[in-house]
Amino acid sequence: MLNVNSYIIDQLFIPAAVLFFFIGGMVAVVIAIGLILRSPRVFRLFELMNRYVSSRSATKALAIPRDSGSFMWKHWRPVGMVFVVGSAYSLWGLLTGPDNNQIVSMLKLGYPPEFVLWIVETLKYFLIAGCMASIIVGILMLFYPDTLKAVESLSARWYSTRRIKPEADKMVMLLDDWVASFPRTAGLLIVFPGLVTTIYFGRLLFA
Repeated sequence: MLNVNSYIIDQLFIPAAVLFFFIGGMVAVVIAIGLILRSPRVFRLFELMNRYVSSRSATKALAIPRDSGSFMWKHWRPVGMVFVVGSAYSLWGLLTGPDNNQIVSMLKLGYPPEFVLWIVETLKYFLIAGCMASIIVGILMLFYPDTLKAVESLSARWYSTRRIKPEADKMVMLLDDWVASFPRTAGLLIVFPGLVTTIYFGRLLFA
């Protein structure tokens, strides 16, 4: 497991982070120079690029509660049987199916076998836990429906992010207004950190 974690960090996360900061530093330098020398053009570019997308309208369908409990309790016996039989069959297939190493050899993804084996084992344990939980729910539904209803009444709570934090969807333009009022000062404050970031991560990237 230590070798897999080392591969993920060394081969995936660190190069991606270095490239991200290098590109971010270059973009910061270009924007800073534009603010210092050609601030009106930069502001016109920002006006073209800045578009406000409301998360409230985009996630409205997700904020509407949909209750499936009425259908489930109307047909609680067949639903419970489906839970128990289907989950038991899936659990049997997971426990008696191909070995994890065989699955890795069949996938042929091109990644290190240790890394693929780690992903396969994690998914397999996750599915096994889900099957066992489904079997328990099915047994409770068939033999102890009142207990399952009591548990459901305690755990089933609808929390809408639209009600918890409605002001989070509002635009805050304080920084934009300050940059528009003092473009050269903002450019000078941005250019030096951008240069340092670009040079440092560029050396790491091209070393």
